Amino acid sequence: MPVSVSTETDIDYNYEYEKNGPYTKFSDWVPYKLHKWEPKFLEDYYEMYGLKLHYKENELRRNIFFLKAGLKKRFRHPRNALCPVKNEEEYHKYRLLIFMHMNLQIMRSYMRIASQFDKRHLYFYNLDFAHELKQSFEVADGFYKEAIPYWEAARKYADEASEIDYDLDLGTIESERYEIIMGKLDFGQIISDHRSKLTKKREVVGEYLTKYPEADKPNLDQIP
Repeated sequence: MPVSVSTETDIDYNYEYEKNGPYTKFSDWVPYKLHKWEPKFLEDYYEMYGLKLHYKENELRRNIFFLKAGLKKRFRHPRNALCPVKNEEEYHKYRLLIFMHMNLQIMRSYMRIASQFDKRHLYFYNLDFAHELKQSFEVADGFYKEAIPYWEAARKYADEASEIDYDLDLGTIESERYEIIMGKLDFGQIISDHRSKLTKKREVVGEYLTKYPEADKPNLDQIP
């Protein structure tokens, strides 16, 4: 009776096969190389910036960390810049625009963190948590203050970049520069408005706690 002989390699469910006698894991035959990359230049840190659709404070702090670290690094060689540069003046403007944009992103991240401790509207029933609101509003104001120096730095770099009469292919960054120098984008005023509204909310909370001092403690009964 004829017996069929299979010429295919017998591979089991654990991805092992027989080679020269002993069983060897399939992965052992795949060349293994540890790919290690360390950011070195300012642009490397800038490219690590990213924000998901749904983000929390940790993602924002991560972006702030990398952007701040990047501001202390040197730029890549001009041929490896984020856009084509043809002469030294263009490269100078390129560096100014990147500095401007990174400072703006740090400022925006601080403002986003502040918004997580702030409240757009303060309703009467929110005062059941007046103690927590007092602390939260204090943290929010601190982050708004942190954002101010980075806005001032971004505005300074925008003014300096505007003195160089070249347009670079940097997407919306050139538009940001134009809007800043024309006064259409004024985060100084935006931050001031946020802090002004926050001050009024803090006053409401303060008046409530003055009237009901026993409420100035954690409201554990209302926590679900």
